[in-house]
Amino acid sequence: MFFALSFILLSGGAFALPELPSAPLDPAHPGSKVYPFSFNEQKLTCLGRDVVLFLPILPASTMDRIPVVVYGHGQALELENYRGTLEHLARKGVASVFHRYDKGFFDQDWERMGRDYVNVAACALESIQEIVNLDQVVFSGHSKGAYVASMAAGIAFKENLKLKPQALIIFNPAGADAEIIKEIAPTTAVTVVYSDQDTVVKRSISETIYQNARSERKQFIFVRSYLGITSTDLKAGHFWALTKKSVFGGGAESALHYYGSWKWLTAGALDLGSSERFEDPYLYGNLAAEKGLPNFTDQIFRNW
Repeated sequence: MFFALSFILLSGGAFALPELPSAPLDPAHPGSKVYPFSFNEQKLTCLGRDVVLFLPILPASTMDRIPVVVYGHGQALELENYRGTLEHLARKGVASVFHRYDKGFFDQDWERMGRDYVNVAACALESIQEIVNLDQVVFSGHSKGAYVASMAAGIAFKENLKLKPQALIIFNPAGADAEIIKEIAPTTAVTVVYSDQDTVVKRSISETIYQNARSERKQFIFVRSYLGITSTDLKAGHFWALTKKSVFGGGAESALHYYGSWKWLTAGALDLGSSERFEDPYLYGNLAAEKGLPNFTDQIFRNW
């Protein structure tokens, strides 16, 4: 009996672990790689800063203006580290803006960076105002860029800047300003994401943003790694949101994108154009936590 059981375990029989989940096949899934659109990439300069726009190519018959995501980069990270995410958004029908908001590696003027994040993006969007809807804007970013995006959201309302977000979706923020966070309008949906293997920044930073946001709809998503439950481990470290490896970490696209950042960003942006806000199940409903495997989900804490 013992020998038979040992043989099954060693041979990987009935107890073999499943493979990591691949991209969903359902076209309606915001993390799937089934794409309705192609896209183009435009480069321009605004207020002395280089900006790159990723724009869906829509049918000529389409009259609706499209939502847009403004994405903030992490410390010393470049466009190529996030290209997969920005191209994914464009192919799903969401425009995005990627620009530098800092003045170098040692820049720590967080309020100025937040203001620049808003103003440079607003300048860039003026050039495509005929195709984007400025009432459907998501501020987003990773690490330092998430910190600055949260600053930008608060400053945009505090100073009544031209561009204001209707949603804030940020990943592993590297800092928080509790007072600026309180300036974000209650009508702006806030989603703060932190991962279980982050050894670079503390969870308390994400919790500070979540706790101080006065949003009528806010949530804290705790991303769980695929550790010990699939044949290949996949850690959700601080750099999990990257789609190209950097000298600091990160890697290629993975289940963490299909069932995480891609899913939440795409769903959050498209939800802004819905006749029934906060109804997209992939960000605001029961599918937001699913990770492509039975009985394995992220943790989500909400105020509704």
